[in-house]
Amino acid sequence: MSISSKSRVTGALLIVAGTTIGAGMLALPMTSIQIGFFNSVWLLTAMWALMAFTALVTLEINLRMARKSPVLGVSVAGLAQVAFGRAGQVIAKASLLLLFYALLAAYITGSSSLLKEGFRAIGLNCPFSVATVIYTISLGWSINACVRMVDYANRFFFALKMIVFTGIIVCLLPYIQLENLAYHHGSLSALSIAAPVFFTSFGFHGSIPTLINYVGPHPRQLRFVILLGSLFPLVIYLLWQLATLGILPASQASAIAQTDVAGFVHNLNAITNNPLLGGMITLFTFLAITTSFLGVAIGLFDSISETLSLPTITQFERLKVSLLTFLPPVFFALFYNDGFIIALGYAAIALSILAVLIPTAVALKWRGDDRSSSPYQVTGGQLSLVAAFIAGLLIIFFKIT
Repeated sequence: MSISSKSRVTGALLIVAGTTIGAGMLALPMTSIQIGFFNSVWLLTAMWALMAFTALVTLEINLRMARKSPVLGVSVAGLAQVAFGRAGQVIAKASLLLLFYALLAAYITGSSSLLKEGFRAIGLNCPFSVATVIYTISLGWSINACVRMVDYANRFFFALKMIVFTGIIVCLLPYIQLENLAYHHGSLSALSIAAPVFFTSFGFHGSIPTLINYVGPHPRQLRFVILLGSLFPLVIYLLWQLATLGILPASQASAIAQTDVAGFVHNLNAITNNPLLGGMITLFTFLAITTSFLGVAIGLFDSISETLSLPTITQFERLKVSLLTFLPPVFFALFYNDGFIIALGYAAIALSILAVLIPTAVALKWRGDDRSSSPYQVTGGQLSLVAAFIAGLLIIFFKIT
């Protein structure tokens, strides 16, 4: 492998890890405290396995598509259109918009509650609605400005986030209580709440076309990128679960599960009673939401521009697209002040369609229609595709029941 090739693989690994690790990890302990640490370990591992497998399936159908077309890295909507016609494209695009809007609503809700608490800490009474508007406008202007501005802001926030996260884990370890980790409760209702959120925390599949274009149509290297790049977030999530569930008392599980992001951070700060650690936890929470906000917002902005078929975007048109991007999630945040977990749950429905149901359905169809050799095919045969499809349906079932 040449130096240039190694550099591209490294960059692709960072794209997968950076896309995956975000605000979703804040919801992991909030939704899993009622099932306990060890149940959360196997559930996280199972969701990683499902999402890594379906990512490889998405890679397979992209490489199959490349044999018939000079275009590399086709989006899920494009693949669905080729496989199932106009109906498949409409379902994929609608699911993509739902996913982006749900994620953006979750991030605005979570960050607004933190901002409100921040104002309160310095003696200012800031209503949740005002905090929502302040946060959205403060970051929304960069989306309206240009992609380069978003790129620079995201690089800075992500680097700072990982530095702060390392400090938090080191500082939290002494506070871990074994009795908190030993808490075990595997009720179906608690698992059904945690599963969709855990599932959403491994969503990087929208980046796969970018990875193929960047690394090239090389199955071996791309498989390595997907598996290792998604394994790193799993390790980070397990450390985060160990640190948070290890210090949060099981006796407060029900109360913690029903709180918002600010309330969750407050509980961590109250238990550690360490001003420096409390500041780091609050900063990390804000950075995690902010980096996720920037990535999702620019994706939604571009998706709306593509849907409206705008060949060139003037400043006035950028403003119109920005309003379409931010107004719906802002309205959600204003009506559901504690809707962080609710919005992530709805995101799981859309992500299941985009990352599991459509790729496995396309793979089943194309494997049946075209039995000639393929550049890459995921091991496991048809049975593994059917099992993954059923798992995707179960994620949706858990959310809507």
